[in-house]
Amino acid sequence: MNKYKFWITKLEDKIFWLYLNNPNKKNAFDPDVVRELDQILEEDIGKNLDKIRVLVFTTALEDIFTVGLDINWLVALDESKAKDMTRNLQNIFSKFETLSIPVIASIRGLNLTAGFELMLCADLIIAADNAKFGQVETKWGLTPAAGATQRLTRLIGPLKARELIYTSKVIDAQEALKIGLINEVVPLAELDDRVKAISGLIIQNSGKAIGLSKNLIQLGTYNNVEGFQSEGEAFQERFSSGEPKNKLKSFLNRK
Repeated sequence: MNKYKFWITKLEDKIFWLYLNNPNKKNAFDPDVVRELDQILEEDIGKNLDKIRVLVFTTALEDIFTVGLDINWLVALDESKAKDMTRNLQNIFSKFETLSIPVIASIRGLNLTAGFELMLCADLIIAADNAKFGQVETKWGLTPAAGATQRLTRLIGPLKARELIYTSKVIDAQEALKIGLINEVVPLAELDDRVKAISGLIIQNSGKAIGLSKNLIQLGTYNNVEGFQSEGEAFQERFSSGEPKNKLKSFLNRK
């Protein structure tokens, strides 16, 4: 296994654990975090699928999964590069969907924007009772950047997807369970044990059959390539307007 600055990895009992660990930025996604994630997917996971039966991604922090994209990254981003940034995130996150093994998102604490969108790529989502979720880009004059307009709509339906995206509200774990955003809620102290138990049930079954089933279920959800492309174009249009940078700069100045 390679060593990383912003991610902790371990392979234990055929379960690959992937912990986001960027505490100085509240686990924010910045270019280095994203670059390391892609490397982990390609090298540590992609080249060891014969040893891995389940991938679990989670956080090394107790109260934050991630606050989303690093605001300083966005403020400094060249406006002409916004679409490239979104396409890169979409492509990396999509690798979780195309893996032949099941992926479990184990969420504790606050999970916003990019982390929310990464979560939507998981096969199962288990949340601690302190988890909170939000797709809050419209608050900053932006549209979602990494697939939420497509995946969230498929997962919870257009009515609830519109509500979350339009209002930018943050919901707790119980509401997330009620609307079908997550599979289950467990006490924070029991989260890891519950994820291990579910992984154990999966590992008992045929990996080949699960891999085929995962692919078939993906086909059944009507992935729309044009929808993802349009999402990137919409983000580029909004980002280039100048409104998002003004809002984000004002927020940083207040802090």
